[in-house]
Amino acid sequence: MFIAAKAVAATLLIGSFGGLTSPDTEAVYEKKAAIEQTRVTCMREQGFTYLAEPVIKRTWQAGERERLAGDYKALHEYRAKYGFGVWSKLVFPKDSVVNPVSGESPNNKNLMAMPEGELKKWRTADDGCFAKAAKQHLGMTVTSYWNDYLIKLDVALDKSVVALDKDRRLTQLGERFAKCLGVNQTKPSALAELGESQYTKQATEVAKKTWKDPLPKVPKGRTLILKPVLKPDEAKPYLAKEIKAALNDLECGKSFYAAYSPRARAAKEQVYQEFAVDFAL
Repeated sequence: MFIAAKAVAATLLIGSFGGLTSPDTEAVYEKKAAIEQTRVTCMREQGFTYLAEPVIKRTWQAGERERLAGDYKALHEYRAKYGFGVWSKLVFPKDSVVNPVSGESPNNKNLMAMPEGELKKWRTADDGCFAKAAKQHLGMTVTSYWNDYLIKLDVALDKSVVALDKDRRLTQLGERFAKCLGVNQTKPSALAELGESQYTKQATEVAKKTWKDPLPKVPKGRTLILKPVLKPDEAKPYLAKEIKAALNDLECGKSFYAAYSPRARAAKEQVYQEFAVDFAL
């Protein structure tokens, strides 16, 4: 799973990862564990139960590092089956490449059993405890996890690629890429996510047509993502079109991805380190 703080999914799934890591990444895991323990202690002191979220260590799937580095062969192999990775989640529900092993937050059961008034008090207390933990272990001033920390994470990730959007060679490659695709967007960071964004938006619009409950509210500056309720066979026509678009995107952007992707990954990894985003490292 990848970090999408701008997007609030109707159903939140946390990928389960594990594997070899660098010393810097191990330090991130330690910080994440310390943050969770501080939240546990802080909540207990206020009379609430909080169960520490597990530290999620990432295992790199076959070809994943190469894809993130912009390798054409690895990207082609992935896109020929999964497209941009949107509709393939429904077509291949048991495929760990697009649907990593996931699990609920250990706090969900308790939260669902709380009366509305108690739940509100719990969330207020947890906001304060997360703020305390972030200050203590990250040196970061935030007011809450969902409505402040994630927003700051979004901003930091966006800022991390600003220099790439101004890089002369990357902007030239982006202009060629955009011309080949027939789109007006030429900013490198936007082009890199254009295909996935378009099909994520399409999936959300399809989901809205059958959504019976009120649409989930999302904080300002974030985008709602809904997952359609479709059987694999029903989603296959959407995936077929997505695969065609993804392969065309790759052919147009072959040189662009090779130059942009490794630099963008390195820039964003620094942000993940700063924010102790365990499952992204």
